Amino acid sequence: MYKAILFDLDNTLLNYSLSELQCMQKTVEAHRLVEHHDWSWEQFWSTYLQHNDRHWLSFVHKQGLDSIEEVLISSFRDTLNRDERLHGKLAQTYWEYFCSTCIYEDGAPEVIHAASAKYKLGIVSNGVGIAQRGRLAAGSIDHLFDSIVVSDEAGVRKPSKDIFTISLQELGLSRDEVLFVGDSLKDDYAGAKNIGIDFCYYNRSGQAIDEQLQPRYIVNRISELLPIIEA
Repeated sequence: MYKAILFDLDNTLLNYSLSELQCMQKTVEAHRLVEHHDWSWEQFWSTYLQHNDRHWLSFVHKQGLDSIEEVLISSFRDTLNRDERLHGKLAQTYWEYFCSTCIYEDGAPEVIHAASAKYKLGIVSNGVGIAQRGRLAAGSIDHLFDSIVVSDEAGVRKPSKDIFTISLQELGLSRDEVLFVGDSLKDDYAGAKNIGIDFCYYNRSGQAIDEQLQPRYIVNRISELLPIIEA
């Protein structure tokens, strides 16, 4: 019988994609960027995402960029090629918005509160601690989690089993007492398999998966967890 439920955060409990989009829209509006350029929001956003993905990977793999601030400034610089002070202001504005924005996946609040009444709860996230903790606090749910382990603070990322070991130690539980829920086969499923804990795959995009991959559970909506955690 499970004694704790561990969750991935981005695009599992919180909608990362929508948070990123809305925070950037607010940043662009705050600095009136589109008004002073001959390109559209769509052009800006698609170009920014390409640069940001590249710089984020450089940061994650320690290939040149040392901080999230550098990632953001570099992304704005490559997208806009404007004054460096503007790039810095945009990065600061966006990051402040993002770290204080909590947009749930549909059904996530109900699942969190139902699970917290019966189990210990934990977060195991590849991300930046100040952002992940700030977003949980913005949603007034941070107090519901007995363990929050974020990769930049832990110094290790999923799918390494070491990040899960930290969570288990904080919870004081063994592997067979925990269920992990996440949306990534590459990071979440592989990480759960590496540590040897049961995994629930949140298949939010409804994609077909290889028959060789056998998570303990598969749900297409996060609300489908309710019968599992209430069993």
